[in-house]
Amino acid sequence: MLKPLLISAAVLLFIPNLINSDINATEYSTPAFDQKEKFDLALSSLNTLDKLDAYITKSTTQKALVPGTVKYVEELKNCISNRFYHGFSHLSLNEDWIAAASEKIIGYGLSCNVAPEEIVKHPNAACSQQCIVMMEMLRRRNIDYRSVGFPHHYALEVKLNNNWYYFDPNMEPNIPNAERLEANWKGNADNLKKYYDTSRFKDLDYKFGTGQQVTFGPVNERPAKKARLFQASTKYASKILWCVPLLILLYRRRKFAGPKFYVPVIKLNSGKLQPLMLA
Repeated sequence: MLKPLLISAAVLLFIPNLINSDINATEYSTPAFDQKEKFDLALSSLNTLDKLDAYITKSTTQKALVPGTVKYVEELKNCISNRFYHGFSHLSLNEDWIAAASEKIIGYGLSCNVAPEEIVKHPNAACSQQCIVMMEMLRRRNIDYRSVGFPHHYALEVKLNNNWYYFDPNMEPNIPNAERLEANWKGNADNLKKYYDTSRFKDLDYKFGTGQQVTFGPVNERPAKKARLFQASTKYASKILWCVPLLILLYRRRKFAGPKFYVPVIKLNSGKLQPLMLA
């Protein structure tokens, strides 16, 4: 009875690895492109960090922008904004079914991509995901950054000439470069709202809070450390977990089979076989 159960369990644990489906995509978490934000579908071919890095280098070089300047980082940010449209990208079942199922059951964004190399595989990315990719591009250029946290939004600052400048690749505020300087907006979320398109974002008070100071993250931190560890572990486990029931089955077969003993026999004159009695 146990054998068919273990075989069935192995099959059930293996099947999700064959299904390319995002079971956590919803109209709210992964909306369709709204035709309003910056997004160039052709840039979806930049599906590795190296390809995106080369594109940014080409774009900034063609415009003769000097690395380490505000205009240089603004162009880098524009490349990120044009590469993605807003909406969480998730791990699909065949990528990591444990994380996908965990989010479906528990929530907490457990299958939302947090590794930049996974995020760039998708045309869509949420505010935190676009910032993670931008942070990776800044890290490759040895430019300091830190996260900027709002109640329900996520952006970043970049350190240039010993000053911090605000950037938001996801919501794309129309902010003059001089006003990006933290000394001008003073870390107060209300001072940034005027640069956002209220026809697109009618919930700025929800996203930014009211009268709140933002939360700055550590300089050059790789964000979502626990989530990255969780997804790295479950991604590996998803590929091998189906082997566990088969290993249990193999172990039980060997354990209960036991050693085989052969009883010697002698042939009597009558032609009958009789076990040989050993003293």
